[in-house]
Amino acid sequence: ERAQLYLDSAIQISENNGDLEQKIQTQKGLGFNYYHSDSFLQARTHYQNAMKGFKELGNTKQVMHVARSLVRTHYHLKDYNEALSLCESNLALAYSTKNLPFISDFSKLIYNILIKQEKYKEAAFVYEGFQEVQDSIRRSNKENFKYKVQMRLDAEKKIHENELLKQQKIADEETIRAQNILLISVCLGLILVIIISLIIYRTYIINKKLSRKIQEQSDRLKQLDEAKSRFFANISHDLRTPLTLIMGGIEQVLKSEDLLLTDKAERQLKTGLLNGERIIHLTNEINELIKLEDGKLTLHKKYIDVDKMLKLFVKMFDSMAQLKGIHLSYSKSIFEGAPILHIDPSQFEKVLFNLITNALKHTKEDDSVTVSLNKKGDNLIIAVIDSGEGIPEQNIPYIFERYYQAPETTFKTQEGFGIGLALVKEIIQKHGAKIEVKSKLGEGSEFVISMPQENVSVEEITFLPELDFTSRTRGLFKEIDEPIAEQIPVVNLARTSDQKRKTVLIVEDHPEIREYIQNIVEVDYNVLTAPNGQRALKVLDKEEVDLIITDLMMPWFDGFELLERLKENDELKKIPALVLSARTSEEDKTKVLSQGVNDFLCKPFKREELILRIENLLNQKELWNNNNEGALFINNQETLDDIEKSLLKKVESLIFERIDDPNLSVNCLADEIAVSERKFYRMIKKMTDSTPFEFIKEIRMQYANKILKEKKISSASEVAKAIGMNNVSHFNTQFKKRFGKTPTEFI
Repeated sequence: ERAQLYLDSAIQISENNGDLEQKIQTQKGLGFNYYHSDSFLQARTHYQNAMKGFKELGNTKQVMHVARSLVRTHYHLKDYNEALSLCESNLALAYSTKNLPFISDFSKLIYNILIKQEKYKEAAFVYEGFQEVQDSIRRSNKENFKYKVQMRLDAEKKIHENELLKQQKIADEETIRAQNILLISVCLGLILVIIISLIIYRTYIINKKLSRKIQEQSDRLKQLDEAKSRFFANISHDLRTPLTLIMGGIEQVLKSEDLLLTDKAERQLKTGLLNGERIIHLTNEINELIKLEDGKLTLHKKYIDVDKMLKLFVKMFDSMAQLKGIHLSYSKSIFEGAPILHIDPSQFEKVLFNLITNALKHTKEDDSVTVSLNKKGDNLIIAVIDSGEGIPEQNIPYIFERYYQAPETTFKTQEGFGIGLALVKEIIQKHGAKIEVKSKLGEGSEFVISMPQENVSVEEITFLPELDFTSRTRGLFKEIDEPIAEQIPVVNLARTSDQKRKTVLIVEDHPEIREYIQNIVEVDYNVLTAPNGQRALKVLDKEEVDLIITDLMMPWFDGFELLERLKENDELKKIPALVLSARTSEEDKTKVLSQGVNDFLCKPFKREELILRIENLLNQKELWNNNNEGALFINNQETLDDIEKSLLKKVESLIFERIDDPNLSVNCLADEIAVSERKFYRMIKKMTDSTPFEFIKEIRMQYANKILKEKKISSASEVAKAIGMNNVSHFNTQFKKRFGKTPTEFI
């Protein structure tokens, strides 16, 4: 049974490796195994397979070997005729190869079979031949034995002679070896000393060069880091002068009693003033970080009851957490002594503010954020734990670095300058404490601060004032942070809805930007709004929209995901999309336009330009004929001039000429009309408002639709072949996506 397992495994391995000979050998082994376990039927099958394989390989000896075993198997199964036939054919093969042992074995087997069949005369005849073969084998063995004995005697004689010569040679070489050993040892010692000296010297030189290079790189990195910090410091300083003028002018207008402002104008001015204060706040953070790096920030430490401080923080952020549907809680374990820390309250407030706001920012509805206070040894442990999106493992070592932002969160959450956590670490280190982070992607994060507990009298403990920094900062960013919650209405129709006017959907997470765009657009159009892509899809399910204006960087469901979902829907993909984004790199633009977006406008933008782009997109939409199944192009040709019509007609003809060619490519078409591939792309995009690849695909789909309607072809595979698509399943999918049913259903 054990052998059976090994042999089955060997069969599988030989099949996987394509080793035919090994597979045949294993078949032979299986036959042997079954034979000795009295499973003669299975043995016969495997022996037959093995013999067939060895015949194909031309291995005569193995064929006879397996045949002999197969004959014995037939014998046990009492299949005497088959056994006799197999013996006779292989006996002839043994005679032809002059293989006496096999001649003897097959003759003996024939004899035994004939006895079983009671064919005694024939058996006697075979027995005589068998005896002659046996005599020949004995004579051959006897001659071989004599020859081997003679050879052995000659070999022993030569060995004895060689032994004498070796002993003489050894005696002569011993003297020479003894003399050479000393000489070689001295030479090797000298060579070894020289080699070691060279290695040590070379290592010294290399280490010196590497140390110098590392030091230079370190100095350079330090200079670059300092230059970056100085650059940000200079920017933050230079921003203050124009911000002072801007904010001062706005304040004077708001406070002026001589001016009569509408509610809308007053709201817009207050928004501008608030955003100026936000920029001032960000510049203050940069300056404070630089002061910490330079060691110029002085801590004013006091003995503070951190339990009261944490409770106050949780109370202040409770409303924000409830608005987002997040469970915010505080827990404190029981331990000896009062939870007193020797800290600068105003600076430590910034640490807790950053950690808690980060936790709330990176969690969704039904997640939880826990602030805890525990004790370990002589240290108090403050932890901020969330069950949010977590941090990728490869990003954890860098999150406390200045200006670092994880690439995986691009376009997912509101981005800052990458200052908050760097500021946290600098303040904690300035206090002589330690901060650590544990996180797992998709499961949440835990930030842990460890600081020594202080034992002081009640009189030395400072009463904790109000959290001024937290209150002020929350006031600045409250309008941005809190409207992300699911409970806030995400669909807002304009104040005057007109059925004759076009409807524009604005998808923007920043409430002030959303309101600003709405104020511009609602003059001429009905307006719907949504704070992210997910809510936008819900709006599109219920409302008819003529144009979508969307941001890219939005929390949890960004602009890219929204565009992908629009492309997947046959109805929604017909709605033109205008992307408004602060992302201005060519990579971002290319990525957006490649997804079928009709236009891209960078922030900040002018009101007139936005209105013109909206008008252009809506006017272009009137020329589309995607609902016409008979169309072989995307745009109406009436909008093209004579040259463009001629060129487009030529391209269509070229595609029809090679419509059944699977190798037809954009490059081939560009070569045919003697233009570069890039220029061809621009021409087709301009004339059809689709890429060349989409244009070719549309013509192929329309042609397939046509021949199916005319009943010229009766199967999907023939249709796919007729339009140059080898993959029938892919053709079925694309056809159904274009026309709403598969070719088979169409037939």
